[in-house]
Amino acid sequence: MHMARSPDGAYRAALRFEGEIRFGPEYFRLSIDGREVPHRIFGRPLCWSPDSRVVVAQEWLTTDHGEGPVTCAALIDVQAWTIARLEVAVKGLAEDFRFDAQALRYRLRFPAMGEVFDVAVETDAVHAWTGIDVQPRSRSAAFAPSLRPL
Repeated sequence: MHMARSPDGAYRAALRFEGEIRFGPEYFRLSIDGREVPHRIFGRPLCWSPDSRVVVAQEWLTTDHGEGPVTCAALIDVQAWTIARLEVAVKGLAEDFRFDAQALRYRLRFPAMGEVFDVAVETDAVHAWTGIDVQPRSRSAAFAPSLRPL
């Protein structure tokens, strides 16, 4: 189990091992203060916003070795118990999450193509929040807000 405390110490996010991709990384179930995020699986690591309201995780949209990796940055508002998916990376990994001022910065890495894109998203501009307990839409229907390059 991997744990990450929020900066203010009020919340604890835990990743519990769920499985491993053939010849690839492990994936996990996520819980926050013992409350599981249902219907979803995640990769490591987690990153908390400076105000401890949002935790960002790499959400996996498939564990199929041939189809994946298919991931996205998932923002979880721990107070409202809502989640928002950012741009889906087909055959790619959303990773290296960090916050600065009002922006979330991260990378989309596409290993097979040898490409890496740096992304910045103003967290106030994210409006596609949905209840965590709601079954997520398929990745083809997932909302992906327009992102601007750094």
